[in-house]
Amino acid sequence: SVGTSCIPGMAIPHNPLDSCRWYVSTRTCGVGPRLATQEMKARCCRQLEAIPAYCRCEAVRILMDGVVTPSGQHEGRLLQDLPGCPRQVQRAFAPKLVTEVECNLATIHGGPFCLSLLGAGE
Repeated sequence: SVGTSCIPGMAIPHNPLDSCRWYVSTRTCGVGPRLATQEMKARCCRQLEAIPAYCRCEAVRILMDGVVTPSGQHEGRLLQDLPGCPRQVQRAFAPKLVTEVECNLATIHGGPFCLSLLGAGE
């Protein structure tokens, strides 16, 4: 089923969206590597685009909060408290990665939004 395939190692790569980690921290707080923000955004969007539309919201959720795989491995939860950049601020932005202003990618909801993650950063 769709739900069971949206796990790391199946429709979602292991530790998905690692490029998005730095894009999110740079975009929300101006902290992170000294790469051009547009290049970081392009890398993040490419990683997100490579994930099937029906799993993109789950991949963003894993980036935000992590997951324990069926084999017991902890994956994701790449957003961490950074000096001057609290994790909650990054979590509030992460669901916006699929929106028109950011990567503009369709999801399981049929458009560029993750209904299941709205308000997740609050």
